[in-house]
Amino acid sequence: MGLFDKITGNNTDEAKLSDGGTSEFKSIVIDTTNVMKELKNVAISHHLKPTDLAFKLLRTTTYYSDEKSENNEMTEEELKLLLDDSFLLNPNLKLTQHYRVEIFRVEDQEDDHTILPDITLSGNKSLTKIIAMVAQNHDVKYTSKLEEKMIEDIQIKKIKAGILVGIRDQNMYKEIKKIVANIRVNGIIDQNQTFVVCQGVDEVPSVNDDLIFHYKKKINPKTTDGKIDYSKRGFVLAVDKDECIIEYIKPQLGTPGRNCRGAFLPIKEPRKTNDAPILITANLIKKESETSIKYIANRGGYVNFEKGTYDIQDQMEINEISFKSTGSIDASLGSNIKINIKEKDILKDAIGAGMSVETTEVHVQGNIGSGARIKAKIADIGGQTHQTAYIEADKIIIAVHRGEANGADVEIDRLEGGKVIGDIVHINHMIGGEVIAKIVKIENLMSNAKITASEILEVTELKGNNNKFIIDPSVTKEFNEMIDSINKKIEKLEEELKAYPRQLSAKKEFIDKNKPMAEMVKDKIMELKRTGVEPPVTLFAKIKDFQEKVIDYNNVLQTFKDKKEELQEYREDLNRIQNKVFSAKIINHSSWKEFNEVRFRLIYPPKDITYNPKEREIAREITLKDMGNGEHRIIRSGEYSSK
Repeated sequence: MGLFDKITGNNTDEAKLSDGGTSEFKSIVIDTTNVMKELKNVAISHHLKPTDLAFKLLRTTTYYSDEKSENNEMTEEELKLLLDDSFLLNPNLKLTQHYRVEIFRVEDQEDDHTILPDITLSGNKSLTKIIAMVAQNHDVKYTSKLEEKMIEDIQIKKIKAGILVGIRDQNMYKEIKKIVANIRVNGIIDQNQTFVVCQGVDEVPSVNDDLIFHYKKKINPKTTDGKIDYSKRGFVLAVDKDECIIEYIKPQLGTPGRNCRGAFLPIKEPRKTNDAPILITANLIKKESETSIKYIANRGGYVNFEKGTYDIQDQMEINEISFKSTGSIDASLGSNIKINIKEKDILKDAIGAGMSVETTEVHVQGNIGSGARIKAKIADIGGQTHQTAYIEADKIIIAVHRGEANGADVEIDRLEGGKVIGDIVHINHMIGGEVIAKIVKIENLMSNAKITASEILEVTELKGNNNKFIIDPSVTKEFNEMIDSINKKIEKLEEELKAYPRQLSAKKEFIDKNKPMAEMVKDKIMELKRTGVEPPVTLFAKIKDFQEKVIDYNNVLQTFKDKKEELQEYREDLNRIQNKVFSAKIINHSSWKEFNEVRFRLIYPPKDITYNPKEREIAREITLKDMGNGEHRIIRSGEYSSK
């Protein structure tokens, strides 16, 4: 309305001008749609600053317009329609409010000594929700007008912010009532309180169509320190069976809203730009719902896009893995992907320097470059490995090995200074290097090798010297884990057993001290029964108490014995495990050469027993025997044992 509809002073006299030309303004009552504009106008007309003036809300009238009529004043009953979202979401509905307010000078405001806490209003971006924050306050006092004043303060702040008054604000009254009740009981506001002042209708934005390639999200080019690893470019993207690899999000029309200023919030039509058909093979399944179309892997493997069609394959043939061509490949051990690398030129690397490969199976016809790493279930290397290359797999087959290999079952045609760790290791030709395993078999052994086994170390033809043959049961992970587990159990039992002797001694002392009294009470009971007199209950209670103490002592004693037996069993288990060194053996099917060393390693107590075979010595099997009294002897036999 912009103009004053009605102006009423608090007295009927005309405004008088002071000596300075400023009117002696008291108060004015006006009807307006824009309180802040009228406040400014009043300040100007009376030569005041807008900050000198304040206002009080006297009445609010709400009007609505729609496609049928305009500026209809809403009755109390019609105001209830505003609680209905469907009514508010009529795009033709317009809401306006007229306010009757009294404008007065701040200095003339009546002071009823009601202390109000600081209340601030905030809203979300679209102003569909307005939140009040009532600040912590230790000075606020309860008065009969406190609730009314706090609501009035919020309503004034809403008008200043252009927020509709009295619309969908039921929660405000309930929360203010709770805060005031708390002040009445506790005398303070002990912490900040927040609540919803009014709530419009949130718009739900339209969803544009989208094509999501979920399988591509598996590319993680960053290293653990946050740097980008440019070698990881997602050349092979592995997926599991039943995994969603591609998803088309259908366009979805949203719903409009209306904010707490009464403004209608329209929504845009969804865009449709990704609806080109997707072609798939039988290795993918299409599942459609109202909101999306999902393309699900029907098998494990990697995603292959060729000639416009998506497929899941489990075997790949490539010429090489290098920084330039493919980058590193990370397909996980459980991906069921087999990668065949065809490069076999002896002057080139089939897997280039610094590249890493992780997949189920890797079959390489050629060489492995410096710093390359392979992790798989099966790794088959037809060429040679660089001395800084690393291969880890359950089954490993290598033609010429100079790097490090770690696996359960390892077969190497020629080991040249490399390192092998495994369960069972079979080597045709060994020239230097190191092997650590449960069982080691070497067909032809040259010089400068270090071979450690926990069970069997077997050589078919020994051709060199300066080799170390070591039997050490602790080289296996299982052994160390078992020893560690038993030691922890022994330590726990030993700690528990420390308290038992003292407990048993105290309980035994009590029983011995009270046994004569218990016998005397028992005799008294028998004597009374013989004379036909019923013994007092207290006598039976004393006997029962003594018997319970005896039972408790016997139970604790039995537990003590059981734990001691358990401790002894663990110690025997420990000895049996440690004594595996006595069942291990070194087998040499050829004659020994001098300058080779045989070593048996005892764990508890730590001790090495060594022997240096003589030139042309025939000792088919070498073992270690416990002679008792802490003495151990190396046994050499010219015959094979039946074991």
